[in-house]
Amino acid sequence: MWRASLDRLPTQNALRRRNVQVGDGSCVFCGETEESVDHLFSGCRVACGVWIALAKWCKIPHFFVFSPLDVIKMVSYLAESNAKKERIYGVIIGACWTMCKARNDKIFNGKPTNVAQIVADVKSMGFLWRFFSLLGKLVLASF
Repeated sequence: MWRASLDRLPTQNALRRRNVQVGDGSCVFCGETEESVDHLFSGCRVACGVWIALAKWCKIPHFFVFSPLDVIKMVSYLAESNAKKERIYGVIIGACWTMCKARNDKIFNGKPTNVAQIVADVKSMGFLWRFFSLLGKLVLASF
């Protein structure tokens, strides 16, 4: 997220600015416009679908973001407990990582992707994080 907020991810747009030839430069998910960090995390219909599904899963109001910085800041505006905000923040960071991974899998491995698959991967990761977090607390408590 730090690199995304600084526009330092190797998106099609960023690579073209560095004179790296990347084809037509369109978004690998939707193909509708040039792929930039802002588009990848907020403007793309795939990203919008992911945010809608995750907001519903986390039982928070649907949110609109326009940049990776908005994604990071939106948690602070929620009327939730600090513990829930931390969990939601983790889900958001995981979602951004999963979208980047899905993008790279599509570019380098030709693996098709969609909103449902990205959301399922984020949920799986969230449950694993929660499980290992609880397991770590149990292990520490036993010492």
